[in-house]
Amino acid sequence: MKSLDALNILADLSALQRGLFTTAQAHAVGVDRLTLSRLAKNGHIERIVSGVYRASAAPSFREERAFAVWLALEPTTPAWERPRDAGGLVASHGTAAWLLGLGELNPEPFTFTSARRRQTRRRGVRLVKAVLDGADVTDDAGIPVTTPERTILDLLRDGEDLSLIGSVLRDALVVDSSVATDEFKTRIDAFAARRGYPKACQLYDLLVRG
Repeated sequence: MKSLDALNILADLSALQRGLFTTAQAHAVGVDRLTLSRLAKNGHIERIVSGVYRASAAPSFREERAFAVWLALEPTTPAWERPRDAGGLVASHGTAAWLLGLGELNPEPFTFTSARRRQTRRRGVRLVKAVLDGADVTDDAGIPVTTPERTILDLLRDGEDLSLIGSVLRDALVVDSSVATDEFKTRIDAFAARRGYPKACQLYDLLVRG
C-alpha cells in the first residue's frame, strides 16, 4: 500500500481515538505490518506503547500512555465502541487518581478494573477483578475512570501509603465537595482498624489533616 493512502486511512481511524490506533485496528482496515513499519521509520507515525501508534500530525497529550494501554488491552475494538460504564475496562487506583489530577501518585503500573477476570503479559500493567457500580465510574480523557470516592476506597483497600491517600482526598475536596458526605466519611473510617488504628478512629479526619 502506498504511504499516502495508508496515512489517509489511519487518519480516519485515529480521528476518534485522540490520534491513536492499534496495529490490530490498522490491519482490519487494510494497512499491513510492513506499511506500518515503513511509516514509523519515516516518522509519519510514532509508537506509544507496544501495538499502539500515534499519527505524527496529531498532538501528544498528558494521558497518552494511559489511553494507549487502554486501547492495547482490547486492540481490535475501537474506542467509540467500548462501554463507558462499569461494564468495561475502567482505569482505577493510582492510575485513576493521576488521570483525575488528584494527589501525587504515579499512574504506573497502569491499573484497570474489570468485572470479569482478565490477564495480560504487558509489563507495567495491572488488571483487577472487581464489580463496580454505575455510580463508581466517570470519564476522563476519553477513558472510563473510577470516581474520586471509589478511587480513594480502592487505595485504602489496596494498602496504599496513607499520606498519599490523604493528598488525593484533599485534592478531591477542592474539586468536589460531595466527597465530604457523612456516608463517605463512615466508609473511610471503617478502614481504621485494617490500617493499624483503633476501630473508633476517625480516619477520614486524619487523612484530611495530613
